[in-house]
Amino acid sequence: MAQNRLFFAIFGSLVALLFVARACTFVVKETETAIVIVLGSPKGVISKAGLNLKLPWADIVKIDKRNLEYDLVKAMEITDVNQERLTVDAFARYRIIDPLVYYQSFKSGAGDDAGLKRAGQLGIERIMQNALRQTLGEVSIEDIVTKLRAELMHRIAKRMESEARKFGVEIIDVKIRRADYPADIAQTVYDQMSSARTEEAELIRSEGQRDSTRIKAEANRKRAEILADANRASLEITGQADATRNCIFAGAYDGLPVVVESVKTKATPAEEASGATNYGVGITCRFADGPATRDPQRAEFFAFYRSMLAYEEALKKGNSTILLSPDSEFLRYLNNLQGQR
Repeated sequence: MAQNRLFFAIFGSLVALLFVARACTFVVKETETAIVIVLGSPKGVISKAGLNLKLPWADIVKIDKRNLEYDLVKAMEITDVNQERLTVDAFARYRIIDPLVYYQSFKSGAGDDAGLKRAGQLGIERIMQNALRQTLGEVSIEDIVTKLRAELMHRIAKRMESEARKFGVEIIDVKIRRADYPADIAQTVYDQMSSARTEEAELIRSEGQRDSTRIKAEANRKRAEILADANRASLEITGQADATRNCIFAGAYDGLPVVVESVKTKATPAEEASGATNYGVGITCRFADGPATRDPQRAEFFAFYRSMLAYEEALKKGNSTILLSPDSEFLRYLNNLQGQR
């Protein structure tokens, strides 16, 4: 019996010791900050991780010191500067930098650690909603959706920061996840936007067509001018070539040396060229006339050359038949290799 009483006494002492140890100690993690509460009043803040002692009747409130995120439970509706409605969904990242102020701000009705966290999130939500309404209410929907989105998020975060500091909270950043028209007017707005874009596209196409017509007309005009200049130059060159050829042929026929002069700026008038022939295309032929300058061999060679060309033209077809008198001038070089009559 004595041994049993001793066993129960030791066992009871151990249980009591464990109970007292549990009531007088608490552990703080690396990600937490602990606030010691005695009779409803905060008595200390412990940020260092490890095992700590406390009075048995003291309560411990633990606050997360990591970066936290709060997402709006429900997308909110705001009105822009033009009194147009817009549905906005956003989230914020924040951290608790002053646990004591945070606790004192949201302890009312918190109950436990989870209740304190919910109360803090509700406070962040109110701050975010107010900042969103104030900031987005100063601009148009176009600015919110496209032009100033990044700048607006910076303004919202700055507004939230100034208010959240009062509750021991630092705002890291704010992001607008979605900004859209409410469902009841979205289709109407989209139809209006589509109609406006269609009109804009038609205007751009019309301007493009007008520019295309103008550019084509200008190109055709320049093309016509270039072709006209080219044709004129071609005719001038052809005329000068023909005149040069005729000049040479004329000199060869008479057996006279000939000088072909090209006058690019202006053709020499015939009356101004002594012993010259002006072809009117910038070509002037000057003949060295006189008994001493005539060369019978030149004239004979020219006659021979012309006859060869005539033979080639007349006999180029294999089945050609020509009826001529034997003493015909045309057969002069066929009947006599020296070309003598």
